[in-house]
Amino acid sequence: MGNLKISTRLAGAFGLLVLLLVGMAVAAYSQLSSINEDTLDLADNWLPSVQVVNQIETQATSNRVSVATHILNTDEAAMGGIEQEITQGRDKLAKQRQTYEKLISSPEEKRLYEEFSAAWKKYAETNEKVLAHSRKNESDQARALLQGESRQNYAAAMALLDKLVEVNDAGAKQSKAASERSYSVALTTLCVTAALAIAVAVVAALWLIRSITGPLARAVHAADLVAAGDL
Repeated sequence: MGNLKISTRLAGAFGLLVLLLVGMAVAAYSQLSSINEDTLDLADNWLPSVQVVNQIETQATSNRVSVATHILNTDEAAMGGIEQEITQGRDKLAKQRQTYEKLISSPEEKRLYEEFSAAWKKYAETNEKVLAHSRKNESDQARALLQGESRQNYAAAMALLDKLVEVNDAGAKQSKAASERSYSVALTTLCVTAALAIAVAVVAALWLIRSITGPLARAVHAADLVAAGDL
């Protein structure tokens, strides 16, 4: 090592530091990518899913209120207007369900949604019977069906929506925890790599100083001897 040129020594020390910095950058990029993926999963999947499920539940409740209002009316014009509201509500709910279907991301979520679809279909069929009685002004039969079978089917469907919210909430918490773990690993990696880079820089600096000053000191000593006449 003592026979190496100063330029070679400097290049070697600088190259080693560059390698450490590149390693630190690669490690940081890897962890930041992981954090970004977890954040996107949270923002683009779990939270939107919860939001859409809540919208579906709200619309379902609104539709049920419209059906109950239909029963309370006997005027044909008023009932016709309410039926238009019911149709519009159904269309809006169908679009919300299409939006949610694109967000389904796990087998459990898919299974629960399929169960909800079956329960909702059953509820919708019962509601058609309710409306059929209401159109004939058979309010007692319509009300009994609404408060009996329809109510049970509605409760079953809403319970499944609540489970879907729980699944997505759990997924959001998992993504959050994964993001926190990635951040912790990234911070530790950066600290360790930075400490290593500093240590290498100090050692390299000491090595360079000694490798340069040693020969210079000997050369100066030799020159002093020559100057003193010690040939």
